[in-house]
Formats: sequence, structure tokens, C-alpha cells
Amino acid sequence: MSNFDFETGRRYLGEGDVVEAIRCFLASLDVDRSHVPTYVELFKAYEAAWRDSGDPEVLDQMRKVAIAGLKRGPTEEQRRFLDEGLDRVEEQIIHIHSHTPHSLDEES
Repeated sequence: MSNFDFETGRRYLGEGDVVEAIRCFLASLDVDRSHVPTYVELFKAYEAAWRDSGDPEVLDQMRKVAIAGLKRGPTEEQRRFLDEGLDRVEEQIIHIHSHTPHSLDEES
């Protein structure tokens, strides 16, 4: 079965339109939550969004996507990609938290 949103998302991602790619991949998951390639591509799209924006909220989305994809029986190659991506995300989150002043510490 062809998934139009998945294929369209891949096209948008290839063209650099990250926002539309993310929208399409999310719509694709609405159709089939078990399609691991969609999680892989959505992770790639969020990774591009993270590089563009530096918004820590994007890291949280990347983490959720990787975990969800790993729970759905990925191939060895997909598992490796998502595991490695999850490791990078968690390292980045730790880095951000270790360099962000804590408001409670500043008030003391």
C-alpha cells in the first residue's frame, strides 16, 4: 500500500521544506502508526529543524519519535539509526541543561 503523505514528506524533506515534511510525516503516522520508515524520516526532518532553529523543544520531539519508532519492530538498520539518533539527542539535552543557569539557583 502506498502512503501518499509519506512519499510527499520525503519529497518535501529532499527539497528542504522541513515544516511541510514534518506535517506530511505526522499525517502519514495518522494513517499507519506501525510504519517504521515514517519514524525514521520524521526524525530526520526534526533533526533538520533542530539544526535550523536550535529550539530545545525540537529535541524533545526527536526523542519521542525515536522511542516510538524503536517500539515498532524496526529492521536492524532502522534500529541502529534511531538508537544513534536518540543517543545524540540525549547528549545534546544534557549539554543544554549543564550550560543553562537554573532560576532557583539564581534566586538563592
